[in-house]
Amino acid sequence: MLHLVTEQEAGEPDILSVVMHSAFEIRSLAGDVLVTVPAPESGWTHAQLVATAVEHEAVTPDGADGYLGGQWIGSTEI
Repeated sequence: MLHLVTEQEAGEPDILSVVMHSAFEIRSLAGDVLVTVPAPESGWTHAQLVATAVEHEAVTPDGADGYLGGQWIGSTEI
């Protein structure tokens, strides 16, 4: 499963707000796009991204990375 780093903890920068209206891509470890999911109208939340990653877990058995607006936001490898 993709482990996403979009949940902001105290003292951490907010990386989600800048790209929250971008499409969420799940890419193979080689960089090939496996799934693209458009952003909800109100933008992504961490919980929505995690739910979407779980929904598409079947495409990640060989590992994958998550991207939002071209920005890396997680991986099966962390």
